[in-house]
Amino acid sequence: MKNSFQITLKDHTLIPFSGVVKTTHDTFVKVADLIEGNTPLLIEVNHEKVTTALELSKISPFVLLYFDADYQFTGAAYSLNGSDSAFGVGTAFKNILLLPYPIDFKLEKTLSLKVID
Repeated sequence: MKNSFQITLKDHTLIPFSGVVKTTHDTFVKVADLIEGNTPLLIEVNHEKVTTALELSKISPFVLLYFDADYQFTGAAYSLNGSDSAFGVGTAFKNILLLPYPIDFKLEKTLSLKVID
């Protein structure tokens, strides 16, 4: 089921889009099993461990935006690996948004994310 999202930039510009929300309790997440083509994906991690490993092989090109519990932007990473070789990242953040790359805004201007039901 698709959800509506809204990214707010530091200059208060709003960027609306639709995507999918998936919740996981795993500490090792095979993102290829969750993603639906080039549809934006919000992964909500729900476990008590410190970090989550995201296995991103065959997930390209995407940018990963990390958000804290209040959906405030905390950082980003890229998955631009064009080959089938193994690739992954680890993160302590529990809300990870994957957007198809390239994106239409500068990452450093990102302020927050809102999920609209």
